Amino acid sequence: MKHVLTAVLAISASVAAASAQVGTFPNTEPAPSAFGPDPILQITTIFQARIEGLADARDVPTTAAQEMARRSLYNMAANECTMLAEFWQADCRLSSFDVYVPVAEIGGPEVPPHVASMFGRAVYGLRLTSLPGR
Repeated sequence: MKHVLTAVLAISASVAAASAQVGTFPNTEPAPSAFGPDPILQITTIFQARIEGLADARDVPTTAAQEMARRSLYNMAANECTMLAEFWQADCRLSSFDVYVPVAEIGGPEVPPHVASMFGRAVYGLRLTSLPGR
């Protein structure tokens, strides 16, 4: 019994020692933090632009109508970055932008058609130029 207890304690000690070791990986840096020395804030927004000129939401929009809605989304995204930079006193960068058109539901005559829209999802990275309290 004494040997079993000694073996269990030895195994427990080696497991504890192994879990206490910290691995290091070359060329890795911690992720930026809003509380770190170089804070980066990430903000995601969603925009909606109506696709004009459709008689029915189930119609396929023309190329010109899609382009106009897409340009509207791009302008909204650019204006949002300008506003975010001003509000947060930060340098703003658009890190990603997705555009999508939802598929219209095909319903019966009793179902009102949805307004044909195009959506944009923007992700911004803000590098704060001044920290509060400094």
